[in-house]
Amino acid sequence: MGELGDLLELLHDAHARVETFAVDYHDRQYRPSSSDVVVSDAGDGPLQLNWRAGGPWAGDLVRTRRIWLQHPDRLRVEILEGEMLIRLAVRAGSRWWRWDELNGATSGSLEPDEHGVARLPPLLAAPLSAVHRLPGTVRLEPTGAGERAGRPVLRADARPRRHPPGRGSLVYELEFDAEHGSLLRYAEIEDGFCVRERVAIEVLYGSGIDPACFVFAEPDKVDGDLARP
Repeated sequence: MGELGDLLELLHDAHARVETFAVDYHDRQYRPSSSDVVVSDAGDGPLQLNWRAGGPWAGDLVRTRRIWLQHPDRLRVEILEGEMLIRLAVRAGSRWWRWDELNGATSGSLEPDEHGVARLPPLLAAPLSAVHRLPGTVRLEPTGAGERAGRPVLRADARPRRHPPGRGSLVYELEFDAEHGSLLRYAEIEDGFCVRERVAIEVLYGSGIDPACFVFAEPDKVDGDLARP
C-alpha cells in the first residue's frame, strides 16, 4: 500500500508514544464578499434586510484554539477571539464541562444514557484527539511530506465517504505530525474555494501539564495562571 499504508498505520497508532500534548491553532473562516441582500419575514414585524454571506465588506473570522491533552482521558479546549475567552470545555475521566459566553456552563457524564449512548460535546470530540477514526469517514490520498510548526508532517487530501447534503464539491487538505499522528492542519475546500482552515502555530509533546488545567471553573472564577497552563 506504500504511502497510504504508512499514513493509515500512523493514524492507527496516533499518540501511542506520548502522554501529553499541547497545541495552539489559528482557526480562520473565509467569508466571501457579496452584494446580494436577503429579505426575511418573521410574520409579526417589519421585513428584515440582511447581506448574504459576509456582505460587501466581509472580513475573515479568526480565532485561537488552545488544546491540552493528557492520555488517556483528560482534555481541555479554549477558544479565544483576540485575548477574550469565548468558549471552554474540559474533560476529566468520565465527566465533562462546557462553557460559552451565551449559554453559560453545562456539564455531563460519559455514562451511557437510556439509549446506551455516551456523548461528548463536539468541542471535546474533535478529530485532533481521535484521528484514528478519520479513515472511517473520509477517503485519504497521500500528497507528500512537509513541515508545520517546526514538526515534520505527512500531507493528504481527503474526500467524504458520504457527501453532506446541500454542499458543493468537497475536498479536505490535511497535515499529520509524522511522529505522533496529530492533525496539525485542516483546510476545507468547497468548489475550489477554501471556506475554513485550522493551522497549528505551536506544538509541544511530553511536557508537564498542571493538574489544575483539567479542573473546570467558570472563566470569571479562573485565575489567569490556571486558565493558561
